[in-house]
Amino acid sequence: MKRSFVIKQAVLSEKTYRQMEDGKYTFLVNRYADKKAIAKAVENQFSVKVTKVNVLTKASKTKRIARTRKTVKTASGKKAVVYLQKGQSITMLSPKTAAKDKKAKVDQDKSKDKNEDSRKTK
Repeated sequence: MKRSFVIKQAVLSEKTYRQMEDGKYTFLVNRYADKKAIAKAVENQFSVKVTKVNVLTKASKTKRIARTRKTVKTASGKKAVVYLQKGQSITMLSPKTAAKDKKAKVDQDKSKDKNEDSRKTK
């Protein structure tokens, strides 16, 4: 399996953001990927050292739609919780860097507004 197709996307929720502070990152992965392939893909893609990988397989379930006799199948999938070495983080997924980037953008927008206001008054 090609390493580029192992990781589908990162799981971003309140729980995973808390775990990211401890060096645990959660990804949706290809259902045929094993722990070694997941670890290698994360190491190559994000340039970090993986110490441990936990895998969760979710089976599809049949759910009934409210007030009807129709049923739907929920999606099946596979998640991987990847543990990084102490002191390492994935900067593009880290909640701290995301907050800093957002704050910097807001500050930059405010400074632009002030500059435009001063130009209008002249």
